[in-house]
Amino acid sequence: MRKMAMMVAVLMLAGCDAGKPAPAPKVSTADSVAEAPTPASPQWTIRVHLKEALSDMTYWLVEHHYPSYVVKVEGKEVVMIGPFESQEVAEKAKTDIDAALVKGHRLSQLEVIPPKS
Repeated sequence: MRKMAMMVAVLMLAGCDAGKPAPAPKVSTADSVAEAPTPASPQWTIRVHLKEALSDMTYWLVEHHYPSYVVKVEGKEVVMIGPFESQEVAEKAKTDIDAALVKGHRLSQLEVIPPKS
């Protein structure tokens, strides 16, 4: 019985390569050049001037698939939507979101914010 248990243990350890270090991933120079970060272009955002609870608005934005996040501005939590590639894209998104807010009987107002220089 002891021999049988020993054989099972050896086979189990042999099957899982116990004791062997994992092979290091190979990195080629072409991969490292392709993965180098590129300078980020200026990003436009939309600020939501809340007329309701912050949690209600963020839930509504998530539910309607708008990319939003919360930041503190002058000690006050503010909901931001974006980022957007250009002012035109941000203005179009603002128009679409304004229409959805009116349809959903929401009172919050939106403002397009230019990128920080």
